[in-house]
Amino acid sequence: MVSRVGDSLFNRDGKAGFIVARDPKKETLQVATEGPEFEKGRRYGFINGLEPKQRQEFEQIIDTMRDKTETRERVDFLHEQIETLKQDPKRGVLTRYLQGEMAHIMNSEGVTPRIYSIDETKT
Repeated sequence: MVSRVGDSLFNRDGKAGFIVARDPKKETLQVATEGPEFEKGRRYGFINGLEPKQRQEFEQIIDTMRDKTETRERVDFLHEQIETLKQDPKRGVLTRYLQGEMAHIMNSEGVTPRIYSIDETKT
């Protein structure tokens, strides 16, 4: 797996860090374990495998979602974003991370879904 700028890493002692630079010629990574780059990484969680544009889009969606005051508003906003992003198969990883974020909020806050999808053949 290729490590990308913004991905999280853990050293042998279990200390977290975030990749801030990558030199493919020297095959080295610059990892922040403290400071502003580390704090930025912590703000968005341990997200790995996103292309730079998708990572930026993820961060924008999360920032917009966090501006909402009510939990139900946050969940509804994420649901709308997920439904829009599902239309593009190239955004599958981004969609899954947003689904995980929505599920975490719903489980943490005790919010139940408003829309259910049930397969008619399995009822």
